Amino acid sequence: MRRLRVLQVDVFTRVPLAGNPVAVVLDAEGLEPDEMQAIAREMNLSETTFVLPPGAPGADYRLRIFTPRHELPFAGHPTIGTVAALIAAGRLPRPAAPARVRQECGAGIVEVTVTPDAGELAFSIAMPRPTWRPARLGREECAHLLGCAPEALAPLPLEVVSTGIPWLVVALGGLATTRALRPDFPLLAAAAAREDATGVTVFCREAEDAACALHLRSFAPGAGVAEDPVCGSGNGAVGAYLARHGLLGATALGYVAEQGAEVARPGRVAVRGRREASGDWHLEVGGDAVVVLDGWLTLA
Repeated sequence: MRRLRVLQVDVFTRVPLAGNPVAVVLDAEGLEPDEMQAIAREMNLSETTFVLPPGAPGADYRLRIFTPRHELPFAGHPTIGTVAALIAAGRLPRPAAPARVRQECGAGIVEVTVTPDAGELAFSIAMPRPTWRPARLGREECAHLLGCAPEALAPLPLEVVSTGIPWLVVALGGLATTRALRPDFPLLAAAAAREDATGVTVFCREAEDAACALHLRSFAPGAGVAEDPVCGSGNGAVGAYLARHGLLGATALGYVAEQGAEVARPGRVAVRGRREASGDWHLEVGGDAVVVLDGWLTLA
């Protein structure tokens, strides 16, 4: 009989039962990949993470990330949730001043800054370097799979954008349209697969909260996640899209996005970016996290 400690963390919120949950399995050394996949199916969250000893010099730990259907090289909210879980479990020190954690994962070494904030902790990920490419699907097909009219799409290009995970990014004309989407999930999964994307993230430059600049939704049925409540990599992809097209600044951007209301798990994501002299963009995605469950998984 083997018992593994598991923490569940709600990310991009300080309110339990909101934001995006992730299950974090501590001391996962010795688990086989098929066991990790089976545990991720059992947890049935958008992602489950497995903490392992580091293999790369300077890394604090190594992480494997699984959706209910497959492994990912990187993901945003699981990264933040894992750091929060490791601090809560006493595996990483709780910092009294801003401190950096170095996570080894399939995308390489990812740095997370942990900052004390009003008695809580805030987290910010230095996202992998963004990449962009034109999407192959047409606007009418895109509208059909999202369940909206073609004219509901903003007059901006459809692109596959990655800051560690590729997403098909679609700009929409307004909040009402974004909230009213009724995606055809089999069509959406097939289109994302053709684009070699995890799924589709849509956004509009309108929000319910006056403190937010954007409203997002992320759909990844091909990964076993119909709608991801609050998606770190999706927000990173949208931030890179905005940066590429100069929609919120030519050399720097900073804003807060809202996501998750449609699935009753609202959250907030802070995005910052700066354009370096080389022309490359450096993006950070961050937010809060709260541990809501601490227990044990028993394996025969």
